[in-house]
Amino acid sequence: MSRQIEDYRKPSILSIAGLDPSGCAGLLLDVRVIRALGFHPCGVVTAITFQNTCSGYGFDEVSYPTLESQFRSVFEDELVMGVKLGLLTSKAAEAAFTFLRGGDFFSVWDPVFSSTTGLKFFENEYLRVTEKITATVDIITPNVEEAELLSGIKIVDIASAERAAERIYSRYGVQTIITGGKLSGKDLIYDGKKTYTVEAEFSPVEIRGTGCVYSTALTCFLTRGEKIRDAARLARLYLLESVKRAGLYGKCLPCSDPPPYYNI
Repeated sequence: MSRQIEDYRKPSILSIAGLDPSGCAGLLLDVRVIRALGFHPCGVVTAITFQNTCSGYGFDEVSYPTLESQFRSVFEDELVMGVKLGLLTSKAAEAAFTFLRGGDFFSVWDPVFSSTTGLKFFENEYLRVTEKITATVDIITPNVEEAELLSGIKIVDIASAERAAERIYSRYGVQTIITGGKLSGKDLIYDGKKTYTVEAEFSPVEIRGTGCVYSTALTCFLTRGEKIRDAARLARLYLLESVKRAGLYGKCLPCSDPPPYYNI
């Protein structure tokens, strides 16, 4: 590649996630958010899921050689400035660790252990995946149930969420944002030293894709240069707009609808 072409490459954000054929979560949804927030989206598929707005039926893991080939194809060509990780199998965690460690970019993991449609991706594997991937990511964004799994602490309020975030940090060494769908709309941020909360409106109705939208938007804002507290606030505002636009595209759960153009 000539130096002139190198200089003109635009920044990309990589989504490492599962493929949801309904388009209401995972890689297909991440792509929409990344493009809306001003970056070129690229992706690595970790699993092909079989789900829609009503139910989850199963999934097929992508093999390690195929994962490796996807990663190599992206990193040998594109200018990756940020990485969002979603559904990770043990194979995907191993491949991500190999290709992401030492990278000069922000990385955010939304630890998807099960889908809103009831599809479970992990049984006894989740701690091994967590130990592997937290060695290379900057921030994780578990919801309340996921934070309970990672910390071993029952979360019933902000105080217990703070203890859980501190426990996760002490175990895995990553900044933690516990997203607040079940914390009365409050997100709790622990950066390793201080705790912050971000509060916004939230929907009492179950909507698919909210975790994907939030964590992907967070990655975009961090890549823009925002500090974690400001990036979390901006990501929450973007999620709020996506929830307000949510639509019933299938027969059951409504799906998040990220604004296609969004300037902050």
